[in-house]
Amino acid sequence: MRNLFQASRAYFDGKHRVTSLADAQASLGSWFQTHYGQYLLQREQEALIQVMPELGAHRMMRLGVTPHQLLTGEFNHLHSFSIGPSLGVQSGCNVVADYDSLPLPSETVDTVLLHHALEFSQYPHEVLKEAARVLTPCGHMVLVVLNPISFFGLAKWPARLLSSQAVWRHHSLRHRRLIDWLRLLNCHPVKAVSGSFPLPLQWPKTDNEIGFTEKIGQKYRLPWGSFYIVVARKYVARPTLHGPRRWKSIGIPVAPAVKKNSVIKTPLSGEK
Repeated sequence: MRNLFQASRAYFDGKHRVTSLADAQASLGSWFQTHYGQYLLQREQEALIQVMPELGAHRMMRLGVTPHQLLTGEFNHLHSFSIGPSLGVQSGCNVVADYDSLPLPSETVDTVLLHHALEFSQYPHEVLKEAARVLTPCGHMVLVVLNPISFFGLAKWPARLLSSQAVWRHHSLRHRRLIDWLRLLNCHPVKAVSGSFPLPLQWPKTDNEIGFTEKIGQKYRLPWGSFYIVVARKYVARPTLHGPRRWKSIGIPVAPAVKKNSVIKTPLSGEK
């Protein structure tokens, strides 16, 4: 009986465990190629256009669940680069690294785009902490996250027991919970949008079929979109000096003055 209980516990723990991005990369990449995955990416791209134009800056870094599924678009940045979790899938990523240990100096990136990098990482706190570390003061962080309070988020619980796909094994990050994490890192939310309201097993066969539900969700700002996007800005507190600011004088040694046109007379030979 005890062995059966331990085996059942190990089975359910394995079904609920979030694997590393490097191991789940191939499975996530194949799911994003499905009809629903492509529709989700399309809606996320449209929502990003609404919040990204104001974030024009010099350097932009993109972190995604799979490198070849990173959302396209330069978004008015002079330079942008992407970091992938591994080289298992051929892609155009510039760097391969762990998201919880980025090989970048602090305060060097103006905009950080995390495309589902939090919920599919084993340690989302560390990933968010690293993203805030490399972000410059007054820089922006854009987070694209799957919404647990949605049809897609509710379908995760039975699907992760019946399916072996990695897309159903991710952390449930509510909007308010993510906002609290950002504020602890001195990143204050600026904008938030949501989208994609069809059922998880439904995909757009025609534009009119999905367009109606999407219009209703956007019109009334329903809270159960399949994803939500949060734009946060980083603020760094500067030290404030109290009391009068008095400059202390520095004593500088002064060399003795020398008279101009002074002639030193030396006695000539033979003179007394």
